[in-house]
Order: sequence, then C-alpha cells, then structure tokens
Amino acid sequence: MIVVDHLPIAAIVDLVNEYADPTRHVAGEADGPYPTLESLAPLGADGSDLVAVANDLHAVFADPAHAADRLNALVDRHGLRHRLADHGVLTWMRPESTDRVAAAAVAGLVDVVAEAGPDRLGICDAHRCVDVYVDASHAKTRSYCSPQCHTRARVARWRAAQRRAASAAKHEETP
Repeated sequence: MIVVDHLPIAAIVDLVNEYADPTRHVAGEADGPYPTLESLAPLGADGSDLVAVANDLHAVFADPAHAADRLNALVDRHGLRHRLADHGVLTWMRPESTDRVAAAAVAGLVDVVAEAGPDRLGICDAHRCVDVYVDASHAKTRSYCSPQCHTRARVARWRAAQRRAASAAKHEETP
C-alpha cells in the first residue's frame, strides 16, 4: 500500500469542471482539447484516466443526497484504505495498481464531505452551466460555480423582468 497524494479541493473542482463529459458538453468543448492542469502534473495525470475520474466525481456533486454511497463505491473500486500513521493521523493508502489521480481525488472529496457534509457539494444553478462547486460560505447559500455565472444569472433575471414589465405596459396601453 502506498500513501495517497494530497489533492486540494480546488484541484478536484478544476478536474471535474475541465474533464467531465457533462461540463464539456454544456460548455461546447466536447470536441476540443483538454487543458493541462498544473495541479495534477506531479501525479502523472493521463487525459483518458482523468475523464473517467471526472465523470465519477461529477455524479457525486450532482447528487449530494447520495454522495456517501457514491464515494464509498469509489473508495472500494480504487482499493483505498485508511491507516493510522506513526504520528497518530489517519492517512489514505492505495494499492500500487490504483491510479494516483483517482486515489487523490476520491480521498480528497471523501475528506471534504466527511468534514463539511454532502450538502456543501453542488452543480451551478446558472442556465447552461453544469460546473461543480463546494460551498464554503458561512450561510451555506452558494448556488453558482463562479461570480461570473452568478452575475450572468442575475442580469438575465433583471432583463426578463424588464421585458415582462414592458410587455405588461404595452398591453395596458392597448384599448
């Protein structure tokens, strides 16, 4: 068994948003090249392996109510185990045959869910966006993947309200 590399949650979110089929399809990037994620380079990341891992993790974000079941299945599939290290801290371990990125991503997401809860995982509420996020807000109110998506959604709601108001005013003027 080998110690699992640490993968921060920001790198996990980037992995899912850049490599998962649903996010690439909705963004119109399905046929485009995959980006290089610098945070994954030390792990020897391979593009084909990244897509499968990203798709598995996207499903966890898409269904937080079943996050535990999905993550437990991924832990089992990749042969991950917790072991007590000499210094008294639980450490993730993986078989040598398990992909380093998959192990690091699954273990990292399990740790986040164990600490913060599955209700902190989500898919962006913006129209035409299925990027994932982890809600780190104090009030647990995040519903967009980025400030840009939040702004676009707010502007779209405002414009729709303006159109409705103009249409209502037009109908009131008509005899």
